[in-house]
Amino acid sequence: MSTLTKISVDLELGQTILVGPNLRPATITKIEYHPKTGEIVIGTTRGPRRVLTFRLAEQESASDPADRYR
Repeated sequence: MSTLTKISVDLELGQTILVGPNLRPATITKIEYHPKTGEIVIGTTRGPRRVLTFRLAEQESASDPADRYR
């Protein structure tokens, strides 16, 4: 494992993420920032989540699906 010096995460409304132990898909419906605590919370179709407690879903590409295995 290496130490990071910077991380950047881009989230947007309508984006699909995977949540929970079974990695179920959920859509981001709201993004909230709480200035007193510095916490960022996202609202999803499967309930609220803290940022970085989910997995990003793979982006679908318009190219040939077989390219993924080449």
